[in-house]
Amino acid sequence: MSVQDNIAEIFKNLGNVGTSQERRALERKMKNYTVEEWRFECFAQVIASGALTGAIGGPVGLAAIIPDIAFCGRVGALGCFGIGHILGREVDYDRDMNMILALWTDLAETAVTVPVGKVGIKVSGKLTAKMAGKLVGKAVLKSSSKFGSKLAAKAASKAATKVVTKLAAKAGVGWIPFFGGAVSAGINRWLVNGMLTAAERYYRGDYIVINDSEIANLA
Repeated sequence: MSVQDNIAEIFKNLGNVGTSQERRALERKMKNYTVEEWRFECFAQVIASGALTGAIGGPVGLAAIIPDIAFCGRVGALGCFGIGHILGREVDYDRDMNMILALWTDLAETAVTVPVGKVGIKVSGKLTAKMAGKLVGKAVLKSSSKFGSKLAAKAASKAATKVVTKLAAKAGVGWIPFFGGAVSAGINRWLVNGMLTAAERYYRGDYIVINDSEIANLA
């Protein structure tokens, strides 16, 4: 399995992050945070991880790239769900991450209504009286749905492509101790920042509108 395939698999499984106990603990914990405070805490975790693994250098440092990305994915996913709790939204661990990744990879965008000819998914708020496009429910995102499966697979693939592009720079300096740590920490922050920004857009939005025609045609 290639590096990109490994990373795509990491993204596919982000909706399964955390046990039921961890999820309940996260919801309780978020009562004491603002979005900015929570983002800062998430960044601190992945910057420290990236600095440590990147500073090792040599083949050991390069071998640590995939586990480090997996750690960033976990921190980022819990960070995304945490933002949902902070904003007082209903957090759907099974389905929200696919839509957050769709926003991050530009497969979808947030909107206050669904334009004519487009397919949208309701996130929060009241239904718009003049809905021009097609509205589908979150139930279509279940793994048994062609629409949901395609969205999940394509979002994970596109997310992996974005990360691999960044990792090219990381691998290039992975042999250099200390300097590699600075680059690694920066990439980790970039990854988690992108996920958290997409999550905030998602949980603050009314609908997400699918931009990818291949996926939209399955709805």
